[in-house]
Amino acid sequence: MHRISSLITGLVSLLAFGQHLTMADTHSDYWAPENMAKRQCSSVHLHFEPRIGNHTAAYQEMVVEKSAPGTYFACNNFGCGYIGVQELGHKDDNGKPVRVAIFSIWDAKDSGNNPHAAPEEERAKLVQRGEGVNTTRFGGEGTGGKSMRPFPWKEGQVIKTLVIEKEDGPDFRQIAGYIYDPAKRKWMLMSCWRIQALTRGLGGALGFVEDFKRDVESKSYERRATFGPAWRWDGETWNMATEFRFTKDENPNMEVNCRYNPRYGFFSLATGGDISPDEDFPVSSLQKLPETADGADKDKKAAKSGKGSKKKRKKKKKSALTEPGKDVMKLINSPKLKVIEYKD
Repeated sequence: MHRISSLITGLVSLLAFGQHLTMADTHSDYWAPENMAKRQCSSVHLHFEPRIGNHTAAYQEMVVEKSAPGTYFACNNFGCGYIGVQELGHKDDNGKPVRVAIFSIWDAKDSGNNPHAAPEEERAKLVQRGEGVNTTRFGGEGTGGKSMRPFPWKEGQVIKTLVIEKEDGPDFRQIAGYIYDPAKRKWMLMSCWRIQALTRGLGGALGFVEDFKRDVESKSYERRATFGPAWRWDGETWNMATEFRFTKDENPNMEVNCRYNPRYGFFSLATGGDISPDEDFPVSSLQKLPETADGADKDKKAAKSGKGSKKKRKKKKKSALTEPGKDVMKLINSPKLKVIEYKD
């Protein structure tokens, strides 16, 4: 996504300086802002701040409130990949939307958009994949390894993801992605990849909502999700994001907004349909999480009035503001994964 944004930014700059492209290639024309505006919603992003340098694990929660065919809700777009859920553009045999979980890792070096162009030694190599997960190489938005599994998530459900980096010798590192399965009540491995360690740490972090159906009609549907809490592990302590920056892509469509969602205590992103910008949180601005986030103000009022039990107040706090639990730390502290050779 970021590599596409860089390409678009470059094209806009060329046009701004009045340079005439005698022959625009198909890809460049496709991503021209005026063409994006005709067929798709704007992509919207929520950057989690302050940035935690060289963090080696990231725990993220997200609640999808409104979806549409061809939507990617990324819980965490970090320095070398992203993890989240998608609603694909078709329905299953029972007429229900096909919904999946996805985790992708880019190759260590930029080799363009052809997945077969990257030298073998520079490619992300699969270490392991989880049960029911399909893995393949991808191109078109940089190159790397992608994993996907059926995951029938629902609107209003808390979606939890976890990304962990571990050293794999002096020159390589493993990056594993997990999603919490509420039906099985445990973390499920999406996949683990071995890539060159040109850098250490997972890098910056953000959530995003993207319309990838891009068929003109798709921009008429609203998509919305709330992101948080976002925790980063620096090797010693957990750090929760308390500031959020709202940005969007170069698509000129302005049916977007970002606003504080008191129901969940964090900020939501929305794009498409009849959405209108929120004056309190304009694009490219930064907002701090309110001190009364996640219903803390309601808990205080309940305590003063004697209404509501301590048990309920404690449960509310634990659901969003308590650091990730022992199950997460167990995955972080476990040894690196061993390579499994798959036949396909």
